[in-house]
Amino acid sequence: MREFGELLRTHRIGAGLTQQQLADFAMVSVRAIRDLECGRTRSPRAETVRLLAEGLRLDEDSRADLQQAGGRSAGRSAVAPPAPAGSAGLIVGREAESAALAALLTEAAPATDRRLVTITGVSGVGKTRLALEVAGELHFRHGWSVLWHPTQAAPSVDDDQNTVLVTDRRPDPRLLDAHPRLRVVVTARAPLGLPGEHVFPLGALADDAAVRMLLTHVHRVRPAFKPEPANQAALVGLVHALDGLPSALEFAAGWFMVYSPQHLLERLRSNPLDPTSAHLRDSLRLSLSTLDTDGRELLRRMAEGEDPGHDRSLGDLCVRGLVRRAGSRYEVLNLVRAAVLEPVPGPHLAGGVALTWPV
Repeated sequence: MREFGELLRTHRIGAGLTQQQLADFAMVSVRAIRDLECGRTRSPRAETVRLLAEGLRLDEDSRADLQQAGGRSAGRSAVAPPAPAGSAGLIVGREAESAALAALLTEAAPATDRRLVTITGVSGVGKTRLALEVAGELHFRHGWSVLWHPTQAAPSVDDDQNTVLVTDRRPDPRLLDAHPRLRVVVTARAPLGLPGEHVFPLGALADDAAVRMLLTHVHRVRPAFKPEPANQAALVGLVHALDGLPSALEFAAGWFMVYSPQHLLERLRSNPLDPTSAHLRDSLRLSLSTLDTDGRELLRRMAEGEDPGHDRSLGDLCVRGLVRRAGSRYEVLNLVRAAVLEPVPGPHLAGGVALTWPV
């Protein structure tokens, strides 16, 4: 049997989370996670194991394996805790989106078609964090029950109270018919195409919010760093180059231990993907590979500077968050453009989209 710390580290890295991110998701201290992973702590409490499993959003088999490695019962529970385990981590500049999503869910009557909401957007834009933020709002302010749905098994829903189900999987459409007081929030790269689905596209952070988020993460590695007139332009340039994507901003902040904002911006201009995480790079590549042939071809042409005109695939690219409106025109996100145009050896799909990242 694998050691608990080794298994925990494997799941964390597989989920693309830093120790700090997992701590935020699971409401467990970074020190506790560090001690577990390095083996200083070998017998975690049952509650700690549960919180870590929730933070990692493990399926039932993986959850049971983690419990067993921790010396706990491997008994499985198909019902998640009735309330969020805690904050989804740092969320900045999403006040309008959070309020709009909460209103959409609370105002949806049983007979309406707004009880299934799919949050769409490019990888790293913060879909899961927004969903968890709103779930917490519904629980703590409105008294709703909250269910997480990490597996294909049908969740257990209490029909005597309002409930929101948060999932990154395609839900069974019959759930809403069977449970009139249930709302479902799905996080996905693209709409699911289910009856009654309300699509909630999530775009990048505005400049001021993106700078605030970047600085918050920078202060975790350089507490004494201060924005000054001399570096303000570089900070704004950084959030533009990284498309205001929260996960890209968080990872890039780690480079402030090595580079000044000006030097990091120069590096980004030569290759926007260079200082981003491997997880984000892989997720972007997967987003591209799920496009149909027309969408991939249009994205490639736009990445090369061509005007999309009224191409019917443009709307799909916008809903997926790969393309955004800039004034009277549309533009491809910088990171997406770099992913599309980056030369990659190996098998490719039509439209130049590679199936794998370079090694």
